[in-house]
Amino acid sequence: MPALSTPIVAAIFLCAMAVESAIKGFFLSINKFNQSKTPIPAIMIVSNLLSLAYGPLFILSILATEDCHNTVLAFKVVMHLFFNSFSFFLLFKTWIVSQKRFTVACAAFLLIVHRFVWAGCDWTWSNTLQTKQGCFYLQDKVAIIGITTGGLLVDVFCTCVTFWSAMRDVPKTEESTASKMSRIYRVLVADNVLRTMFVLAVNAFTLNYSMYSSLSVTPGVPTVLLLIPAISHLVYTEAINVEFFWIGVRNDIIQEVELKSTDEEEDDYEQQQQHHTYGQRQSQIRLTSAPIQRFDNDKDQSLRNYPIRNHSMSHSMKMQNQGR
Repeated sequence: MPALSTPIVAAIFLCAMAVESAIKGFFLSINKFNQSKTPIPAIMIVSNLLSLAYGPLFILSILATEDCHNTVLAFKVVMHLFFNSFSFFLLFKTWIVSQKRFTVACAAFLLIVHRFVWAGCDWTWSNTLQTKQGCFYLQDKVAIIGITTGGLLVDVFCTCVTFWSAMRDVPKTEESTASKMSRIYRVLVADNVLRTMFVLAVNAFTLNYSMYSSLSVTPGVPTVLLLIPAISHLVYTEAINVEFFWIGVRNDIIQEVELKSTDEEEDDYEQQQQHHTYGQRQSQIRLTSAPIQRFDNDKDQSLRNYPIRNHSMSHSMKMQNQGR
């Protein structure tokens, strides 16, 4: 076993953190899948399983002293399956956000095929040799540039489609749901932008290092190249499992909007009840006042049947009686 240089120790530490996150994400994904039975938690289960295999296989490949080719090839297969499952996760989410548009599905299919093609190139073109000191590994430069570029294209595509869907779909919704859709899209945009920033930083560093540095790993010689797979492992695993945080944010928005709409419906119902009660009272007033009006009319009619007394004549008659 080669000496534990600083890059190897750092790589082990980063992979341990990623495995811890993958264990939590795996059980959370199973729980979420049992609740919803939707494809996204199922994809996350597969990604976390691949992440759990990624770390130990990578540490084994950099510490191996024999059977170098098979050890490194096993790690390479799991590594690319993990990266491509992450890309598939992003592309599937983007397709859902875009209202399942056919053009988005076609573009996503081409991007995932592009990633698998470069993975096959990496499996074929990169070489591993067994020496007396251990395993000598030579990463193919063209393959790593193609792999990194494929990851960048997926990140940029998902972010652009999310922005486009937010501007295109929200104005078409009904006024009652426009506010909810707008807030959910803002969360989706924030999710994509933050995830893209971290993944883009890793891919940009990998691309820059691949273009200008040596891509060989010599036994006993410390190299930054050992850190790149470990950093990618941690960032990609966290980027997948941070989805649970954003799921909670979106659910809070939906519950808040539903609670608000329920309160508005209750207010409308109370107003309708008040109007209904007021109408009933007005009807009762009309029913009770109608007989009184008829009674007053009858009284007026009875008064018309009697002659009106002349007060001046009665006064003169009283004076005559007094004179007598």
